[in-house]
Amino acid sequence: MPLLKLWNSLRGQATNSAPSHPGDTQAPLEKSTETNQSSTGRAVKSAPKSTFGIFRGGPHSPLQKRLRALSVSSVLEIGVGDGSQAVAVMETLSGQSDTIRYYGIDEFEMAGGVNLKEFHQHLRNHNIHPRLFPGSVDRGLMQIAHTVGAVDLVLVADSGLLDEHPAIAGLLARVSHPATTVLVSRDETWVSMQVSTMHASREAA
Repeated sequence: MPLLKLWNSLRGQATNSAPSHPGDTQAPLEKSTETNQSSTGRAVKSAPKSTFGIFRGGPHSPLQKRLRALSVSSVLEIGVGDGSQAVAVMETLSGQSDTIRYYGIDEFEMAGGVNLKEFHQHLRNHNIHPRLFPGSVDRGLMQIAHTVGAVDLVLVADSGLLDEHPAIAGLLARVSHPATTVLVSRDETWVSMQVSTMHASREAA
């Protein structure tokens, strides 16, 4: 009998200490791995996007950089494009004053450009109240000379206009005073242009 009891005792210990199935030991490890992968995935998704792009200059940044050194109360833009430049210019200058007047000369849809009504609304949406002179540049400059007078800043978007029509320079002088800044876009660079206001004042007299 003692030998039988000893045998049974040894069999019971062997049975209780037998290793579990391979799947039982791997399940907790797999679960832990899945948890780590899930945690890693959430970390990637929640990682903040780089904000470097917001500090890059926009298409009008060279012009805006030049305007920061100016103090003006009136702006004339010749060739208004899609309106984005007007917004950029006025936002830059508004740091000096919130009463800057904006004037624009363009043929608009008559020359296949932006729609006059849409352009006007676009500027109004940015709290800019423009006074626009649709039509040819020479006609618009004459109207400004007779109704507005001299302005502080003139922006000419197309230098070819001055190259093809030299008389435009004389008309620019009629809407300028001695301290007026005239900037012309030439080869994607804004360059200063000197106009003879003295000659223009003699003609007006």
